[in-house]
Parts: sequence; C-alpha cells; structure tokens
Amino acid sequence: MTENKNTIVLWTIGTLLVWLVVFMIGLFPEIAFRVFREAGYVVTMRALINSHWFITLACSTFLGWFTFKRCAECDDPVDAAFGKSIQVMILAITAFLPLEIEKIGLYFLIPILFYRYLILSVIAVKILAWLYLVTLLLQYYLISGHTVFKNIPLLFPSVLLLREDPPPATTADTELPKP
Repeated sequence: MTENKNTIVLWTIGTLLVWLVVFMIGLFPEIAFRVFREAGYVVTMRALINSHWFITLACSTFLGWFTFKRCAECDDPVDAAFGKSIQVMILAITAFLPLEIEKIGLYFLIPILFYRYLILSVIAVKILAWLYLVTLLLQYYLISGHTVFKNIPLLFPSVLLLREDPPPATTADTELPKP
C-alpha cells in the first residue's frame, strides 16, 4: 500500500460518494429510518427492527471496523489499532446520535434554560464529531492516505503501557527431570 494518496481516480470519487451517503444517513438517522420504512412498505407491527438506533450502531460499527483495518494496514500493533477503532466508534456513535437537529429552531424555544443549553450542547458535540470523522475520511482518500490513521492520537492509557518481555528460557527450565 502506498503511504500517500496524490492521484484521484474514478474509484476514489465513487467511494467518497458512498461514504457521503453513509454519513448523511448517520447525521439524520430518524429521517432515514422513516424513509426506509416507508419505501419498503413496512408497518410498525411487522417490522423486524423498530428503532432508528440500528442505523446509528450499524454505521458506527462499520466505521470502527474500517478504522481497525486501515490501522492494521499501516502496521500499527493490534492493540493500538483496536484502541483507535474503539475511539472512532465512540466518536461515530456521538456523530450519528439520533437527535433531530433539523428542529433546532424549536430547541431555542425550550423555556427551561438548563434543558435548552443541554440539548444545544449535545447538538454542537454531535456536529463537531461528525465534522471530525468526515475530515478524517477526506484526508484519507484525498490527501495523505494511511498516515491519517497512523497519526490518530490514542487516548486509552492501557494501550500505551509498555509490555514487559518474558525472560529468556534457560536450559534448566526446558529439560525434563531424569528419573
């Protein structure tokens, strides 16, 4: 694999369009859920999945898996790649949180200030996480390739701990006792 992506081919544009659809579905999971349900003529009583959380969790899990694979391709240790993928998955759950941001005008009319600021803060965090993830993928496909995933800061301290090497085995440890 190449470290840097400088050429943009038709495959890259198609992949980015698919990612854009995934991210738009994740940004508005409630609307996407209703549209998919109406397009499939599925009534609530016969639905296999009755929650828009499925879209949130599916998109987040896929993005976490994608991050794990890209980190493994750029020779990160497995535990560091797993830690980075969990971080991205947590960010994706935040970014794809089912919150109707299209009704932001109504949220400004909430009479209790604490709840108004709470909901508006959650919307701001959701949009910031979404923008970070979109920027991450745009950098991967258009600018720097695998180095984007190599340079993700790892926030889990348990992954950063140095592993102790086991002591070398001596010949006395490997020999069987004689009868």
